[in-house]
Amino acid sequence: MLLRKFSEYFLPENIRNDKGHPQYDEFHAIASVTPLGFVFMTLFPLFLLSQGKPVLGYYINAAGLAAMLIGMKFFGHYRIPMYLTAFTTYFLIYGWVKDSGLIYSVNVSTIHIYLLAAIWVHKKTGWLFIFSNVLLLIFIYHRTLATGLHEQVNPVLGSPGYALGMHCFITVFLGSLLGYAQFEQERNREKIRGLQDQKISLLDEAVKQRTDQLNNIRQVMAADFHDETGNMLSAITRQAALLKLQLHDNKSALPITESIIKNSNDLYARSKDFLWNLNHNSDDPLELFNYLTAHGQLFYNQFDIAFSSRITGEIRPLQQLDAFAALNLIFIFKEAMTNVVKHAHAGEVTIEMSYRDNKMVYALQDNGWWKQQDETQSHYGLANIERRCEKNNFGFLLSKQEDGTRLEIAVPVNLSFS
Repeated sequence: MLLRKFSEYFLPENIRNDKGHPQYDEFHAIASVTPLGFVFMTLFPLFLLSQGKPVLGYYINAAGLAAMLIGMKFFGHYRIPMYLTAFTTYFLIYGWVKDSGLIYSVNVSTIHIYLLAAIWVHKKTGWLFIFSNVLLLIFIYHRTLATGLHEQVNPVLGSPGYALGMHCFITVFLGSLLGYAQFEQERNREKIRGLQDQKISLLDEAVKQRTDQLNNIRQVMAADFHDETGNMLSAITRQAALLKLQLHDNKSALPITESIIKNSNDLYARSKDFLWNLNHNSDDPLELFNYLTAHGQLFYNQFDIAFSSRITGEIRPLQQLDAFAALNLIFIFKEAMTNVVKHAHAGEVTIEMSYRDNKMVYALQDNGWWKQQDETQSHYGLANIERRCEKNNFGFLLSKQEDGTRLEIAVPVNLSFS
């Protein structure tokens, strides 16, 4: 687990948390192996120093590995330092082979192992090291002839040409076998990705059809509710108004009729909010902001209060609110707008929207002053707002200053896939 986290640290920022990224496997393989190679190239020379062997090449190789990790993390590129480091490794391997028998050395097997590692680490171009392996083997063969070593070794070992042929055969066979296996795995992964994309497309289409169906149901429900309930509330209001005219001399009945009219109008206004939430794209933060802005303009025009709106910061696309967030925010800001008129004595009011800390923040700013909260009144507006925020997991912040009061409501947002 610790090694995995250490490896993921070197992945580019845009790939680290996206396992579906086309380059994730490639970068993850590099990030997993390179730190181990760096540690080996740093510690192994300490042993060689004790044996009086040269170690400069090892530290050059370690510097190349470090350049790969740095380039990958900060720039998303690693191939140039990778190829330079790879060919530096050939010089190290040749040093091992030269000191232990050239083409007859058991260390020639390191060349084959190096090829397997190259293909495994970098699937796209690792197979090219088959050719560089063969070139290095040919060079070792000629160095064997040049030194006359083949004349000194036991004839049982065979001619240097035989050793060259066998090593070339092994490196070509192993490289081709592993390269083909990697190619087949990559092709199978592409097929799986294609099938996954096809399934995702089918699911997206099914979700779209279901969403359209639900939207149609919502529209039908909203229309029926508006036609029936709206007409009924309107009839109740008219009847109560007529009753008020008839009972204008009855002081005990007038408050009742006025209460009926007020409650009917309030219910009609709330039903309009409910219908908007049901019949519109109410989970869109910008759509909600426009609705609140329109209400604020209409509401404050009655009281000769200047009203404006603004959006600050960057609003990211594909953000959506929870299902009932919009309706609760409408109730909150209608309450807040009413409180400004009743208690703040403001001349200017502004509503704002911004995206901050993975939340959509709606704010109402006025230039008036609010009276202190009366704790004896259980239905005080701000207390109701705070309770509604707590119930719906909204952030609540009230700032009272000399130049006015600011109410901020922070609402969690989700990523929309529609």
